[in-house]
Amino acid sequence: MPIKLYDGQRSPHARKVRLLAAELGIALDKVALDFQKGELRSPEYLAKNPNGRIPTIEDDGFVLWESPAILKYLAAKRPERGLAPADAAAQAQIDQWLFWWTADPEAAFSRLIWERRVKPFLGKGGNDPAIIADAQASLDRFLPVLDRQLAGKDYVLGTLSIVDFAIAPVLDIMSFVNVDLGPYANIAAWLERLRARPYWKDA
Repeated sequence: MPIKLYDGQRSPHARKVRLLAAELGIALDKVALDFQKGELRSPEYLAKNPNGRIPTIEDDGFVLWESPAILKYLAAKRPERGLAPADAAAQAQIDQWLFWWTADPEAAFSRLIWERRVKPFLGKGGNDPAIIADAQASLDRFLPVLDRQLAGKDYVLGTLSIVDFAIAPVLDIMSFVNVDLGPYANIAAWLERLRARPYWKDA
């Protein structure tokens, strides 16, 4: 029985799940939710994810939200692929990069997307110079860390892992919030390697 994914086509966080599932050959039953229609705030959905966000998965009665947790769950279903190794040190390294990404660069991207895209779309102003400058400063500080990590490597941890699926879908749309990845040659080359995977565009 396919895993049910409460999905949003424009969400990079939901796309993380779609991409990893495609890589692992895991079937998904995608349920598209429309935030403009209030579907993320319906009592039925809030009973599954009290945050009113996507993605959420449901697997034979088991409900899970937060994309990094979902990525780890999916990878555990295909342990032979080694995308989230069971070794304690390897797990800790994966968690290190997942926590780092979520806490800093991705949080900065979220502030930019709200200020530059979502608020104007909803007619709530946006483009606050202070918020944008703070988010850009955070990216300027932390993206070089990732670029250095990728030096001489095909993937963030050397071999393909869930870390790549956690980070790349957001960086893939950085131009949408006017962030130039041009200065980061290693990040750019890594993204091109991932974009060449046969399912990347469709997922």
